[in-house]
Amino acid sequence: MQHSVVCPSIGHSIVHHFGEGAAVWGQAITPSIAHLVQVHRELAIDYSQIRPGIVFDTVPSIAMLPHVIDTSTFRLHADAAVFRHTAGRSGTAMEAVLRCDAGGECSLKLWGRVVAEDGVQQPDQLSPTGGGSTLPVLFTVAFWEISRATDARMQSMITESAEKDRKIRELEATIALAMCSQ
Repeated sequence: MQHSVVCPSIGHSIVHHFGEGAAVWGQAITPSIAHLVQVHRELAIDYSQIRPGIVFDTVPSIAMLPHVIDTSTFRLHADAAVFRHTAGRSGTAMEAVLRCDAGGECSLKLWGRVVAEDGVQQPDQLSPTGGGSTLPVLFTVAFWEISRATDARMQSMITESAEKDRKIRELEATIALAMCSQ
């Protein structure tokens, strides 16, 4: 992960340092972001549902084979059944979040809109028995962020806690054995 960035200014350059939990972000697909996304065969995607009767809900799924189309658009293959269920009707764009590992205990999140690609079989026309079928979709990026992965931080805290609990149990067992010999 990037720890600092140098920005030109009048006179001297300004160096911005990123502290713990700080993030690098942007709104266009840069070559680095394109590489981070395209290196993954599968990405986690969360579709948001906001419709009458549903205040807000996210539907997790998988998007596959990402390919950059331009500075704001990825072409992905989404699970057709999940996309059909979430979109409701064909041609509807919906909000979504793509997530992938960026290395160094960091994650990349891309917020944007996803819609079925024009000229392909629409989700409501797909056969309901087409289990495992995919649908080409276009994901338009509105905002992206690389930040420390909260899951990695939480996992390390759980690991540390489990290690301390194990040591406590060992010490308790040692004390119990010492008490028995007396």
